[in-house]
Amino acid sequence: MAFEIRVTVPNLRNGAAEDITQAAPRASIATAYKWAHIEGLTHDQYVPMAEHVIRAQYAQILASAGDAPSDADKANARFKAVVIGAVRAGAAGAFHLTPADFNRAEVVGTGSSYVAARAGVAAAAATDTTPAVEAVAAAGATVATTAGTANPKHAVATSMQGLTAAEISVVNTLIYLGMAVPAMQGVSLTTTGHHFLPTTRNVFLGMKRQALQAGGTEVTNWVESRADEFDDWAFHKACHPILPALKRTWAKTSDTAARLVASGHGAAAIRIPALPSDAQAGKAGLAVIIKASPVIRGMGHTVSWEDGQARVRAAETSTEGRQEREAVDAIRSWFVAHTDEIAFCAGIVRHLSDTLGTVQETTLRAFSVRKATGDAATSVNRGVIYCRAYLAKMRDQAESGEFSDPSIAA
Repeated sequence: MAFEIRVTVPNLRNGAAEDITQAAPRASIATAYKWAHIEGLTHDQYVPMAEHVIRAQYAQILASAGDAPSDADKANARFKAVVIGAVRAGAAGAFHLTPADFNRAEVVGTGSSYVAARAGVAAAAATDTTPAVEAVAAAGATVATTAGTANPKHAVATSMQGLTAAEISVVNTLIYLGMAVPAMQGVSLTTTGHHFLPTTRNVFLGMKRQALQAGGTEVTNWVESRADEFDDWAFHKACHPILPALKRTWAKTSDTAARLVASGHGAAAIRIPALPSDAQAGKAGLAVIIKASPVIRGMGHTVSWEDGQARVRAAETSTEGRQEREAVDAIRSWFVAHTDEIAFCAGIVRHLSDTLGTVQETTLRAFSVRKATGDAATSVNRGVIYCRAYLAKMRDQAESGEFSDPSIAA
């Protein structure tokens, strides 16, 4: 077996920090799950040719099962292929994927090639002279053996029995799901550096629930029958071969969110634009300040967050590399400079939550906010006392019938 190097060694002696990229080795997915490429199949044909995409993946999975796969191996390969193939069909169609968009080490040949409708009759006959291929090519697009090859994977692909009615419903649902998977992997990559982790599973669950609701009970039952493995196949392996830099770019672009909403993927769109983990602290700090602002203004004092908001927006719209790193550094500096204020506001929010009986105050759960409250406990206590004074003021006003003008202009 050839020894594959997956580590990029940076110049740590005198290289410019802003030009150095992550050096951690990137593990490739197992051979069984590499993208099974059908020669000549373009993005616009992935969805109409989804069954052939699934068949190609089925053959790729079985190629890793040994020379004599059992019936159980075949059934398992079929299930995996339906998930991975359908998700890939949706992703390829929605993001107009081209060969340049893939990590070449994670793409494998299939011994199959796409033959266009009617005009492909001669091409089909040149590569596969069986009457069946020519007849299908005459009626519509199909997949034939690649000229000059006798790749056994093509034979295995054609040996797979056709999709059942239940599987066709599943495939349609998973094509829809697959449309959003590359962008959600980009969110996970942006926040953690990994395509899919237990800690980023929630990024994918909203769109999964949305898709299964659209698919109905039959589809849900099919997916849940392999629930423990489904998420790994659909959200990790299926779109892993697409270049990470592309996925991160899609996840950080507000236009992607707008397109997802328009396509019916609102649950995915709310995750975009994604922020690097270091920049999440700024967003969490802003949330606490905004939540506490009615109390501060109710006491006749001032509060604003334009600077922090501008820095977060700059990180959301920054491009890969130096611009993103500078934006993240600006947010980190803002958070450090305003730790006491954030802790003070956290005290206000905490007391409000305790007084009103809120079960879970999500703005206080972020790691960065919890760290700020730990580092500036005195400021948190000041915020609690301040909030008590505000609530007492409100009670006194209510008892005397005095209320400030709410200035509502709806």
